Amino acid sequence: PRPVPDVHGVPQLLSRRELQILQFAADGLANTDIARKLGISPLTVKSHLGRIARRLGSGERAQMVLLALRAGVIG
Repeated sequence: PRPVPDVHGVPQLLSRRELQILQFAADGLANTDIARKLGISPLTVKSHLGRIARRLGSGERAQMVLLALRAGVIG
């Protein structure tokens, strides 16, 4: 797990899988494409993104990606 500050600056731990999903989202992939690459269902991708959103305090995909980029945990 790697820490990513949420919208209030409080570090939140994200799992390796959650970081993989954020990286693919940063690369512009849709949930179905992310699911195909990881061998999981699109619903599982959506579920991961929902958990990340709750942890980071933002339901906006772009903002979640930005927070992870700023933390240096994805590139």
